[in-house]
Amino acid sequence: MGAVSACGLMPSVDGVFVDQRETYKKAHELPPLELPPELKAGAIQDEYDGGTKTATAYSSNNKAVVKTTPLSEDLPPVELIKQGVDSHLMVRDSLRNTWRKTISALEEKNYDIEDKNRQTGLVYLNIAKDKGSSSMLSSLAFWKSADTEVYLIELKRTDSGVTLRVLDEEETRIENEVSKTLLSDLLTPLAQ
Repeated sequence: MGAVSACGLMPSVDGVFVDQRETYKKAHELPPLELPPELKAGAIQDEYDGGTKTATAYSSNNKAVVKTTPLSEDLPPVELIKQGVDSHLMVRDSLRNTWRKTISALEEKNYDIEDKNRQTGLVYLNIAKDKGSSSMLSSLAFWKSADTEVYLIELKRTDSGVTLRVLDEEETRIENEVSKTLLSDLLTPLAQ
């Protein structure tokens, strides 16, 4: 009961906070904005010529000239190029899209991604060596360490798109069943 009477002894706070509800209700329009003098008619100086300069005019001004060439529509989006040890995928897309699709495809296929470095364009995979015995007893031997090999997928930007190569742990090109499987597993998802 003492707590209730203590609240009644506090001074009134009506004068401390001014009621602004009516003012807010009436403020439905903002005053018009004033234009700065540099934006008024006649004061605007157009720096751009409207696209009448040529590439040589820009390059003579020591500014960067970026040439873009559209990709040919008659080429497939992804192509498996078989050249022995230099077998690779040629993806006709940006490095960013190819990186994203590659990581998604590897995760979807349940590959063990150890590390990925977008700056260097390398994806490190742990792939089990020959499975050996597939008996029930050997599958229960969880205390044995799994024999795995490290493979790398290298993504490199080229003039015609992005190349995807499978490398071994020493970053040398290889041609074996694992590399063939990796390239074929990535072929369809990268084409989408």
